[in-house]
Amino acid sequence: MKMFFESEADFSSFKKELSLRLASRQIRNIHDPALREAAVMMLLMNKEGAPHVLLTKRTETVATHKGQVALPGGGVDVHDGDSLAAAFRETEEEIGIARNKIEYLGRFDDYISIAGFRVACHVGAVEYPYSCALSRDEIESCFEAPLAIFVNAAYDRCELVKWQGNEYRVYFYHYQGYEIWGMTARILTDFGEVICRD
Repeated sequence: MKMFFESEADFSSFKKELSLRLASRQIRNIHDPALREAAVMMLLMNKEGAPHVLLTKRTETVATHKGQVALPGGGVDVHDGDSLAAAFRETEEEIGIARNKIEYLGRFDDYISIAGFRVACHVGAVEYPYSCALSRDEIESCFEAPLAIFVNAAYDRCELVKWQGNEYRVYFYHYQGYEIWGMTARILTDFGEVICRD
């Protein structure tokens, strides 16, 4: 895919192609009643002529993943109805970007968090610059990272970790003083490889 834009029309074409690629593949669905339901929203934008993804740094006071870089998201509540509604709600609660500001592009895969969640990944787009209002109890800061570093798998290191009898690659990226690793790095690296590469 073209990872640079000379105009907003180029970004529109990029979003359309992403939607088509997301819609045309079989989603990896994980069904395990022992896991709690959660959802994240991967928000993409045209920043300085290239696609960037919005990431947050969690506070040290949240229940899980303290101080880690994450995609906006959280647990699915009974009143949400589905994971997409939860992803929209959590995005607004955490960073103040309302549902009507997000152009929904499609559904990516499910992931299992070591905290015991089945995490559904959704993909959307927002205009840049965007306005946000951080929930200071949950989010310390937010920033935009170039999608290209994940598409190119330009990680700083990779560790092999065994969990529940399986071996997993754990990627570590560093960008502007932030360390991006764990499930967030896994989602973005997979997305770059599966959806964005030609």
